[in-house]
Amino acid sequence: MCFLCFLFLFAGTHQEIQAIPDAAMKIEQDMHITGIVQDANKEPMIGVSVVVKGTTNGTITDFDGRYDISVAGSKTVLVFSFVGYATKEVTVGNQKTINVTLAEDSELMDEVVVIGFQSQKKGNLTAAVASVGAETLQDRPVANIGQALQGMVPGLNVSIAGGDPNKVPNLNIRGATTFRQRGTSNDDKNKFDVVSGSPLILLDGVEITAEDLNQLNPNDIDNMSFLKDASAAAIYGTRATFGVILVTTRGGNLPAKIKNRIFL
Repeated sequence: MCFLCFLFLFAGTHQEIQAIPDAAMKIEQDMHITGIVQDANKEPMIGVSVVVKGTTNGTITDFDGRYDISVAGSKTVLVFSFVGYATKEVTVGNQKTINVTLAEDSELMDEVVVIGFQSQKKGNLTAAVASVGAETLQDRPVANIGQALQGMVPGLNVSIAGGDPNKVPNLNIRGATTFRQRGTSNDDKNKFDVVSGSPLILLDGVEITAEDLNQLNPNDIDNMSFLKDASAAAIYGTRATFGVILVTTRGGNLPAKIKNRIFL
């Protein structure tokens, strides 16, 4: 009797041991994938993002457009993406080398705007942008633009000395910008004054001074955009170190009915 019990126990253990290799055979090993990413002209693309779909595992292409990445198995999907190009997804399968060609996405390219001294929707695509529309400026009991902007834009400091309505307002973005030595005498050599720089002002794409801005009728302005971060200097140069003010004046609007008659 004891012999039969031992035989059955041994048989059950044997079956369990045989089942372990079958399960282990189903586990896929990690795969190392390499390849090159090119554009339509067969030129290598630098900095293309290569990410395993649904994870944070990823890498970017080097100067030769090459990449290498480890994936979990053959069912893994790689996502290739780059600004201005259509995103492409590729299933790994049994491939160890995956070369990809990315095509330009016309819709994405329309969103990338490169500007110099010209106007643009929202003024610019920089991070810190404030905008004041015509509905904010119109019908305000003010004598000049400086008075109209007081308290309207975060980060914009407007100071007007005295009560003269023709006094040019002092505009400053982001507060104090630099230090200046007070004088050359022995008493002033170690004394410094805080100096606030003036922003670059563009009226319909043309640079103007604060005096010119003060002469404008607030009701003639359609929109004012204020670029407040340092990245504005990458577009407008060192003159924009202290910020940029983009002023767009009102223009005539052609009614839709008349426009259709003209072009038909």
